[in-house]
Amino acid sequence: MSPNRIYHLFVIPPFNDTFVVLKLLKKLLIYWSDRTKPIKTFEVLPDQVQLFARAGFWPDEFRCRWMHRPTDYFEVEWNEELRIESPQIEDNGMGAKRFILEEQIAECNFASFDGSLEATRRKKFAYEDFIPSEEPNYTNEELLTASTLVYDKKSGQLIANCLLGLQDDYAAVYSIGVIPAYRGKGIATLMLKRGLNLLKDKYPILRLYVMEGNDAESVYLNLGFVPGVQEIQSMYIPMHD
Repeated sequence: MSPNRIYHLFVIPPFNDTFVVLKLLKKLLIYWSDRTKPIKTFEVLPDQVQLFARAGFWPDEFRCRWMHRPTDYFEVEWNEELRIESPQIEDNGMGAKRFILEEQIAECNFASFDGSLEATRRKKFAYEDFIPSEEPNYTNEELLTASTLVYDKKSGQLIANCLLGLQDDYAAVYSIGVIPAYRGKGIATLMLKRGLNLLKDKYPILRLYVMEGNDAESVYLNLGFVPGVQEIQSMYIPMHD
């Protein structure tokens, strides 16, 4: 829990009066938080939706779920017209990390997601919103190696990327995108297969988070990703002027 944010609320049985605890935590949050901004909770499981609603949190409109599958060996064959690399990170000079090619990655993701429901869910509307500023701080060498940048050899353009990071100590897909002109060629599937292959014997599973109704969900299912329970993406206490 931090100002304007509460996450992963659970209690240890036999104690079960979670609502009393949540009401007390809500008082602390209101005291700590910037009330010109909403107070948010994320990835709310179905059995906690009513609990947070009783405490005054409003649900947003998007429902999502985690999916996962075991890492495994795959034969991955790329079109000879494509060049495959792994991203690299460096110190940004201010105590944090950045992708060396973060501008190219941002341009690729902006072209991949601009105007989509996924962009609306993430509240990303401008090029600057797609700069991957948080992801480099939640990865490691193994996950960087298993992440993928796909270039068109002829134009030199970055046309797809799949960035992997840590989520609760699990390997997870932070973002995956293919620009519209290159869709329908199986590139997203190949990037995921490459990641699953390179993480074999390093991480038992690979996770990803998908919005209900996202066209990519069929890609994940065809690759053997198993859907978890549906969640509300976030709930919030509205801002107060």
